[in-house]
Amino acid sequence: MLPVHERLAELFTLSRLRQLTASEETEQQQCLQVNATYCWEMARLQNEILLAEQTTDTQWHQDICSQMFELRITGRLPKRPK
Repeated sequence: MLPVHERLAELFTLSRLRQLTASEETEQQQCLQVNATYCWEMARLQNEILLAEQTTDTQWHQDICSQMFELRITGRLPKRPK
């Protein structure tokens, strides 16, 4: 779990107890944006894994797995070489 997910849960819990302040609402929107990006990137990688499996490209599969691991741990994808 990323820190942004923990903060989002905290803000959700606070919103159940009281109205969020303007800065908390802004932070909640930022957390939701980060979460959406994270989910889209993870879905893209999962689709790429399916393609790698279907084409039996083990090197590509390993590369994608390492990218998924990096995304889960840091919340960011490693920079791709140009």
